[in-house]
Amino acid sequence: MTPPPSSRPSKHSRSVTPSRPMRSELEEFAEHCRAWYYQQDDDAGRRMTQTLATLPPSQRAPFARLQASVRSAYHASVNARRDAEFKAHLSATKPGGSLMPHSRADPNGPLAKKERYDRLDRFIRTWCTMGMPGTKPFFQGLWAVMRLQVVPQELGGAGSYRVEWEIDDAVFKEAGGKEFMLEAIDVLKGVLAFEESSLSRSPSTNSSVQYTAFTSLSPIHSRSQSQPLPSGGTTPTRPQKSPPISSRTQTKRPRAPSDPFMDAPPPGLSASYSSANTGLSTSSSSAADEPVTPLTPNAELDDLLVRAPPGQEFCEADGYVRTWTAPDLSNPEFLSLLSLFPSFVVRNPLPRFPVTSVSRRVPDIEEGEPMESDRKDIKVGTGTMWLGTKRRADGWQGGWWTRFKLWLARVFC
Repeated sequence: MTPPPSSRPSKHSRSVTPSRPMRSELEEFAEHCRAWYYQQDDDAGRRMTQTLATLPPSQRAPFARLQASVRSAYHASVNARRDAEFKAHLSATKPGGSLMPHSRADPNGPLAKKERYDRLDRFIRTWCTMGMPGTKPFFQGLWAVMRLQVVPQELGGAGSYRVEWEIDDAVFKEAGGKEFMLEAIDVLKGVLAFEESSLSRSPSTNSSVQYTAFTSLSPIHSRSQSQPLPSGGTTPTRPQKSPPISSRTQTKRPRAPSDPFMDAPPPGLSASYSSANTGLSTSSSSAADEPVTPLTPNAELDDLLVRAPPGQEFCEADGYVRTWTAPDLSNPEFLSLLSLFPSFVVRNPLPRFPVTSVSRRVPDIEEGEPMESDRKDIKVGTGTMWLGTKRRADGWQGGWWTRFKLWLARVFC
């Protein structure tokens, strides 16, 4: 025979606390996670997966939270290391500094031109292929910059000015891996003598909201948590639940004494019914507002989580753009370098800059750079490019034979 329920059940008897994982189990699981992410240990990866698959649902949340912390720390370390390598190699490379000493002595001589041709040819053959779609937008933009340099200004080209190309740093870091990043910087800046400047924050990531690298409940990895745990030793406030229908429908309101639909029960029965209804509503509200018992204490889990130094932002290296100014090469050399690009890169039509009837003048130093609203941007491949204010050196048109061929191309093509 089932005993009757007590009139006021105890708060501890309503919820059964699930069994908590031991600290040794969490430490062993954390070691497996670190060995898998940092060392790519296949055996540790199988143990980590097997542990998550065999856990009861009541113990899965702390393990998933611990795995998310290790995974987040690993990705942050990879991004930080890649960003440090990118900045170090970029600062160590000088425009034209990757050429041989005899080529640097005469950058416009035949030896320097041949070395630039050979280095760019090897770079394109290695990284610009149909099997590598990630680098295609980069090479499309590079081809467009060189192609616009040989187009006269009255036809929508750069003419005597140098094109400026704004690229996100992530293009170098993520398009083809570390080797592509280092070689792209070496070819663009060290061989072709591109000039980079104007480091700025990308508009898509320029937000006042900043997230720390690892918080006790990181929103980046919230999908890996089956049940969020309270942080800081305090119980999170649960949303207020509506009382049961019975208590809501039986709530009394003032009614007129002459209401024909109101039954007039005896005074004793009315008082007992009201007190019973009040007790039922109070017990239902307290049961609904009772917090869920945490699966594991915060103090036992928080000290196992991997945390970043204070003030370090998550992926703070991402979201920066740089302005790359086209090299000051002659039109004949640009035409020679353009012949190296494969057909699947140059098949698309080339956008042109807007043609203005007013001739451009060299801006005064006190005027500064032109406003972004005044320039006319075009997009080809990756990034944005516009007509810069720096002029090319004398002799950029080449000899009379080159000018004659370009004139024939404009007349008959």
